[in-house]
Amino acid sequence: MTEASNTRKLGHGITAVRADNPGALTLTGTQTYVIGNERIVILDPGPADPVHLDRINHVVGGRTVEAVCLTHAHSDHSAAAELAAYRWAPLRASAETLARLNLRGVPLVDEETIALSEEFTLCALNSPGHSGDHVSYFVESTRDLFTGDLVLGEGSTMIAAPDGSVRAYFQSLARLSALQPSRLIPGHGSVVVAALEWLEKARVHRLKRIEQVIMALQEGADSVESIRQTIYSDLSISHHVAAELTIRAYLEYLAEEGHKLPMMKT
Repeated sequence: MTEASNTRKLGHGITAVRADNPGALTLTGTQTYVIGNERIVILDPGPADPVHLDRINHVVGGRTVEAVCLTHAHSDHSAAAELAAYRWAPLRASAETLARLNLRGVPLVDEETIALSEEFTLCALNSPGHSGDHVSYFVESTRDLFTGDLVLGEGSTMIAAPDGSVRAYFQSLARLSALQPSRLIPGHGSVVVAALEWLEKARVHRLKRIEQVIMALQEGADSVESIRQTIYSDLSISHHVAAELTIRAYLEYLAEEGHKLPMMKT
């Protein structure tokens, strides 16, 4: 792929640089974002691919990089973090993300801001659900919301037990909706301009899946595999493990909500 096909300006001082790692979970590839004008932040440097890092560097173009930030520790977003911090600026992420990666950096606390100019400030917001360490980033002046993997630009994100939490996911969706964002800028997929509608769609999708799990249990499903066969009957084999991890997260949520669950066969 050419450099131009992987790099796209999104306006408001934001450039997306897509990594060449397409797949079932990464869609067209992980998105790295260069945010700001004269002073910038690099968000999610992505896989440790020299070509991708060179594309990011081309966008940086000699400007001052204030920080390399991460949404979470999953490798498609963070494998290049150490290289990026060495090349450009200190690493900023939640304390939990830094611990998971065993990397040095300056921990970000919830609602901490990184000021890139008087009118351009990036605010870090704890938003677990997809993973326990997930952080989203909000630009108040433009109301752009960088959602990482909490909400994707197409389809639905993975909530895999035990790290993923459906309860935390619902809470994070509510928190992000309260910001009244103008756009969702995700870690995978396209920018979403109907932001509130998309966040509500994500919430409703999970509620429907939970209802499907309850119905499968009522109809006699007694294992994660049998629930998966009931509600994901047309799913390709390559997605079975991901679906079953998500079902485990639904079952954990139902237990937290007080539902009496049958003994699951292993």
